[in-house]
Amino acid sequence: MTKFNNITVIKRENRPSPISPCLLDFFWVKDGYYQDPYQVCSVYVFPNTQFGAPDAYVDLSPGSPNYGLVNAISGQNYIFHNVPSGQTEFNADVSACASESDYLQENTASSIYKVKEGHFSVILQPSAQYWTSAYNEYSAVNSASSVRDYIDIWTLVDVKGSKAQIYVNTFRLNAGAAFAVTEPVEITPRNELVQRYVDVGTKLKLRVKTFLHVDNEPLAQSLRDIINTGALLTDAELRITKINESPNLTSRVIIRDFADTADDVYVNHHNTISLLWDTANIAPKYSEDILGGPRGVYEIEAKYNVLDETFYSPKFKLIVR
Repeated sequence: MTKFNNITVIKRENRPSPISPCLLDFFWVKDGYYQDPYQVCSVYVFPNTQFGAPDAYVDLSPGSPNYGLVNAISGQNYIFHNVPSGQTEFNADVSACASESDYLQENTASSIYKVKEGHFSVILQPSAQYWTSAYNEYSAVNSASSVRDYIDIWTLVDVKGSKAQIYVNTFRLNAGAAFAVTEPVEITPRNELVQRYVDVGTKLKLRVKTFLHVDNEPLAQSLRDIINTGALLTDAELRITKINESPNLTSRVIIRDFADTADDVYVNHHNTISLLWDTANIAPKYSEDILGGPRGVYEIEAKYNVLDETFYSPKFKLIVR
């Protein structure tokens, strides 16, 4: 599970179900960088009937001005686009995208949200309505209510005046990340920090791998599936602390505390906790602390919840050289 504007949603890789809000992320990379395109026109959700191929829902008529784009005649389960407040027409410009703070889990939450540069999200909600231009109102209802595979087709315009293009992804709505046991689940976690040495000036993702072992026996396959897709690990945070040995320096300098990273940490479907860290801009959290320069030994510690338990990883050593 993850949070979107402090509301629990389920990422596409964490076994979402038809009865829970499903977070569909999309990252736009151009020339080696996360960038914003000129427009994010729409996101269509369709049944996946051709092993991820979108042909059944795309205009493939030779000579058609919409060749290669979504043929939105029928068959869609849901449509996301931007209808600014008080207007009755779409505005596909990235500047018109809603922000994460606009998400309130309302019945008409069909916006395309810009999370950060090159990162966009939509949230597929049970029974939510979406805007239809035919009626200038929210009148169509999400019909992605079955346990099955789906595709989400994103239509983007790279630069002003260029032709729109589609990008196709897949996801599955499952029978729910639910399981039943006859005794409280007993979890033993194990963590590994991927990095050991980092050159100063590097901007990289610190990655803490998390392995969850369930001590209860026998272990049902349904529980194994949920654990393996990261659906049990929640509220992950990282703490970064510099360790100084010189008596003239602060011995433990907190760079970022747990609460400072809560909104920036990402947990993938392999339970890897990651945080983008720029070692070119290392500064103490508290101004009275004496850092002693960016090079040196740092401690990386993870904190996360699994069911009703809170775990702390070992304090891993990382050398910035």
